[in-house]
Amino acid sequence: MLESRSLEFEDRIRTRNKREYVIGSIVAVVTVAFGTWMLLSVAAAPSSLMTGIGFILLGLGAAAAIFQLRRRAGGQAFIDGSSNTSAAYRAELVRQRDALRSIFSWYVAPFLPGLLLIYGAGFFEPDGIEWGTLIPGFLTVAFGIWLVRANHKAADGLDQEIKGLDARG
Repeated sequence: MLESRSLEFEDRIRTRNKREYVIGSIVAVVTVAFGTWMLLSVAAAPSSLMTGIGFILLGLGAAAAIFQLRRRAGGQAFIDGSSNTSAAYRAELVRQRDALRSIFSWYVAPFLPGLLLIYGAGFFEPDGIEWGTLIPGFLTVAFGIWLVRANHKAADGLDQEIKGLDARG
């Protein structure tokens, strides 16, 4: 039973990571290309320069998040025969929980410089800051808060699983 739970957990993690790698790669390529295009073809107004650089930084942030996902939460074999199933499963639960709890620092934070430049560019527009900048900015902040909270909730669920394993001894 424990081995099947471990394998199911491994499949869920692998599927999540593959999805994140694909989406993150697309975001990285598209935003860097768009930012480069903006810098090369749009007037050199401060807001355009900030936005172009912001999109490039956003793409680099996506690449950093993908790298960190791989480093912190990917590519581990759960049951390799060298340790008992319970210990290996518990170790992977702890690793995934820790990755989820620290998601702000390694997944959200790399996007912040690009987002700040993109949204901050509105302050350099001749008409000043507009609702067309503020509303998307607030929505982005709300999404970031939701993302961190959802991952903390998932980490709490893994904590319960770890406690259950520890109770069985």
